[in-house]
Amino acid sequence: MLQGCSQKGHNRMPGQQAGDWTARPCPECMGLFEPKVVNQLFCKPEHNTAWNNRATKRGRVLTPLSIVARVTRNGTRGTPEAREAGRVASSQHNTLIQRYRDEDRAANDGKGRMEWPDFMILRIRQGFDPL
Repeated sequence: MLQGCSQKGHNRMPGQQAGDWTARPCPECMGLFEPKVVNQLFCKPEHNTAWNNRATKRGRVLTPLSIVARVTRNGTRGTPEAREAGRVASSQHNTLIQRYRDEDRAANDGKGRMEWPDFMILRIRQGFDPL
């Protein structure tokens, strides 16, 4: 054994060694799995990639709409053109979010994916801090 390495795992922080964590659902497939490290969210890397690629693609569409809707207070502030842009952006934003939610619920042959509020709760519990 290398000097300075614990028997539980090389280059892992205390509490990150494999095993002894309760099974949790994978956000992508909703299948239960036993995490190998304490902050593991997905059952396999392919599911992590699929989730993040989809979130990135959706975010590129939603972000400009969200910003315009927020800046114009959903079309109640700014010049007449800005108010109209805000109303349109807010409507499109809400339509897309509902469409994405319906897609997620219908995924995996009807088993669905994890709801976004549940996913955010899971991330917060694992120490996620976006700021």
